Amino acid sequence: MTGSLTGLDGQVLQYLFAYRDITTSLSFIGITELGSTIFVCGITLCIGIYFVLRRQIHFAGGIAVAVFGSGAAALLIKELVQRARPVRAFQAYAETGFSFPSGHATLAAAFYGFLICLAWRMMPPGFLRSATVSALALLITLIAFSRLYLGVHFLSDVLGGLLLGTAFAYLGAALVRKIERRG
Repeated sequence: MTGSLTGLDGQVLQYLFAYRDITTSLSFIGITELGSTIFVCGITLCIGIYFVLRRQIHFAGGIAVAVFGSGAAALLIKELVQRARPVRAFQAYAETGFSFPSGHATLAAAFYGFLICLAWRMMPPGFLRSATVSALALLITLIAFSRLYLGVHFLSDVLGGLLLGTAFAYLGAALVRKIERRG
């Protein structure tokens, strides 16, 4: 993979760049932080400790697999693929490292996706569960879109991250179910 502006990747990048403004950029910089490694891993550790203290080790294990597994997989794939980021002129702020897959999109899909699985399973059907799941799905979408809007990733980077993170969210949820079945 290369960082060249070809196909849909380049078209999306150029389109969003043409309509970018400072106010919206600042908003998306805030939103993108909700998918950052420091934020997601910090919250994951807090939630994991909470589950351990409540003796719900299976939930701690599930969220750890989802978040830390997806993060490790994303780093490994970045090193294997070594795709360059969009050129600096398109970036709203300087971002370093390889581009594919988007780490923010991966972690957002893994973390918030795992929370969606928990909410769906643990909350009674109704408005509150639907609202919670919808809000978490919207947050994943906004974080993923922020990476495009800010010009730090190509569309394929973000889609790859969303797929990877979603796979790990379901892997973490499957681990929880498997442990619960064993009793």
